[in-house]
Amino acid sequence: MSAEAAIPGTSHRTPVRRNARIRHATGAVAWLGLPIAWFLVFILAPYLINLYFSLGSSEDYEFVPGFSLANYQRIMTVQPYASVLINSARIGALTALFACLVGYPVALTAAFGLKTGRARFVVPLLIMLPWWASYLVKAYAWRTILGSNGLINASLIHLGIIAKPLGFLLYNEFSVVLTLTYIFTPFATLSILNQLERIPLSLVEAASNLGATRFEVFARIILPISLPGVLTGAIITFALSFGDFIAPALLGGSHSLMIGSVILAQLGVANNRAMAAAIAMLIVVVAFSLVRLMKRLERSSAVRI
Repeated sequence: MSAEAAIPGTSHRTPVRRNARIRHATGAVAWLGLPIAWFLVFILAPYLINLYFSLGSSEDYEFVPGFSLANYQRIMTVQPYASVLINSARIGALTALFACLVGYPVALTAAFGLKTGRARFVVPLLIMLPWWASYLVKAYAWRTILGSNGLINASLIHLGIIAKPLGFLLYNEFSVVLTLTYIFTPFATLSILNQLERIPLSLVEAASNLGATRFEVFARIILPISLPGVLTGAIITFALSFGDFIAPALLGGSHSLMIGSVILAQLGVANNRAMAAAIAMLIVVVAFSLVRLMKRLERSSAVRI
């Protein structure tokens, strides 16, 4: 007689445990299989295909497979790619700056200026309300507002302030930055609000009870703790506006060309799929780097609080 048989019930434990492990593994595969398949098919595979095309070249409007970094070198050194890349980064940085400047007071009021719970629920909802409208509709709306016969010029002419429409309001970098700031400010606002809500009210009340003024409370407590949220909102806004092509196409001029418009041109008129893929991969790398930076800021803010 074996040792397991000598102990009552021991001979049944091993099969039962094995069956439990099999059921557990099967359940894990069933739960994770669909998300993993989704990631492989719709995220990883397109990136790999795009990387493959970016390493090739174009001859006589036909794609030629290859494994060369010549396209990436051209982006960094050849005009107009280099200048457009710098221009896109400048417009993205300006959009991020103005979005945070507009969003910070709103987030600060929502976090500390509202007393009722209903107001704290409604304000974030109102912040996201513009996103219920189509991106294209909002861009066209700003084109109408800033146009020669738009709301601003018509109002100024009617009031007698100007005699003819102002031409600098549209088809330049100003109109592109203004439109992108309006569209992407909710992302910066919610990011800042999320960070401000992590600040304990007891900390602010303790500083006030110790004689600190409102400015000192803001400068020494609220602002330093909220900086990771500001930087996160700026990163999100920059990443979204950096590769945008709708706003430059509708409201930008020849001096407001952005990298997204160049991709569209490479896929259309030039029919250079390899260069378009290389530019797209560059945008992906920039976005991934910014996301990694954002995650690091979130971890540092959590440790700080």
